[in-house]
Amino acid sequence: MLGYDRPLKPEWIYKSLKLVEPGRNPMDYYDAYNNIAVELTGKDGRRKTRTVLFRTFIYSFQEKQSVIENNILIELSKQHDLEYMKPLYMAKFMLDYEVLAHFTKVFFQIFDPSQAISTKAITAKMVEKFGDLEIVKRSTRAFIKTLTDFSLIEKVTLDKFHQLPKKVLSDEQIKDIINLFSMCRHTKQINLRTFDIPIFAWYKTENLNKTAQKYHPAHWEYVVGSDRELLNLK
Repeated sequence: MLGYDRPLKPEWIYKSLKLVEPGRNPMDYYDAYNNIAVELTGKDGRRKTRTVLFRTFIYSFQEKQSVIENNILIELSKQHDLEYMKPLYMAKFMLDYEVLAHFTKVFFQIFDPSQAISTKAITAKMVEKFGDLEIVKRSTRAFIKTLTDFSLIEKVTLDKFHQLPKKVLSDEQIKDIINLFSMCRHTKQINLRTFDIPIFAWYKTENLNKTAQKYHPAHWEYVVGSDRELLNLK
């Protein structure tokens, strides 16, 4: 199981992806990243967060690590502002890390918006699923910090948080997340009725069907049957 052992601020992701250029060596941007993640003290902390950032948002899209290749998140980060990109970055976490996807499912099973979020309770559920491993506890702590930095939850006390109101995704953001899912899962066909990976969980989607219809047939074919709602991406 690949852990998520270092929290990432959305600003670090956004500024890094806006900065990098396809065709360059990733090492060309190591010093620049140090100037982006200025809140971190110590070379080791910057190196470890940079490793998680590059692994998740650059290397996962390509086979080799010697040269940066263009990808959907690099392109979109150069086209949109940070607030637009935050849900896409969160979707990538859900797609890449089983431990974070499970955290998200459990989180919304045991907490409703009116309840205080107990770090002890969510950690116990994670240990129940993955075992009493340090990487599980570290991933849980790191993701709670990341959720705070994404302004999805807010710290109340040392081990208590509360949910912040969910922001509504635009049709364009939903379209881009679906395209991201397609690329990461190497599939051109998506059944909206079985689309259960929690890539939208931290945000509000008012009507996926409306979005599906809006971008048919320019971006995909939207086929509705008795037991399926298929998107056949182009």
